[in-house]
Amino acid sequence: MIGVKNNASKSSFFVPDMTALLDVIFILLVFLLLTANTVPKVLQVDLPQKGKSQAVALELSDQISITLFSEDNRWGLGNEEYVNWLVFEIALNEKIRTLKSAQNEPQIIIAGDKQAPLEKVMQLFSWLQGNDLSVAQVMMSPE
Repeated sequence: MIGVKNNASKSSFFVPDMTALLDVIFILLVFLLLTANTVPKVLQVDLPQKGKSQAVALELSDQISITLFSEDNRWGLGNEEYVNWLVFEIALNEKIRTLKSAQNEPQIIIAGDKQAPLEKVMQLFSWLQGNDLSVAQVMMSPE
C-alpha cells in the first residue's frame, strides 16, 4: 500500500508516485516511433529530352584495366579473368600492341584486392617496365 506521511492534513491532495508509469509510457512511445512505417519522400525529376539525341557515349578505348586478385594465378584484364600468368601476359601484350598500332599510348589502370600478395604487384610492374611502359595508375580506395 502507498505510504502517507502522518503529518499530512485532511485538506492536502493525495498524489501517488507516477515514475514507473511514466517510464513505461516513455518506452512504449519510443518503441512505437521507431517501428512506425514512414512514407519516404521522393523528388520526381524530369530529365530533358532535347539533348538526348546529341549525347555521345564516352569511349575509353585507349584504357587498359588490370585487376589483381588475392588468389594465386588469378588476373583480370578488362572484363575477362585469367587463371594463368602466361595466358594473361599474352592477352595483355596483344591489347597493348593493338593500341600502339592505332597510334594511341595506352593508359594502364591497376586495381587490386588489398589482400593481393606484393609478389603479384611486383611481377606486373616488372613486366610493364620490361615492355617500356613507364606510366601506370594504381587505383586505391580510401579507408
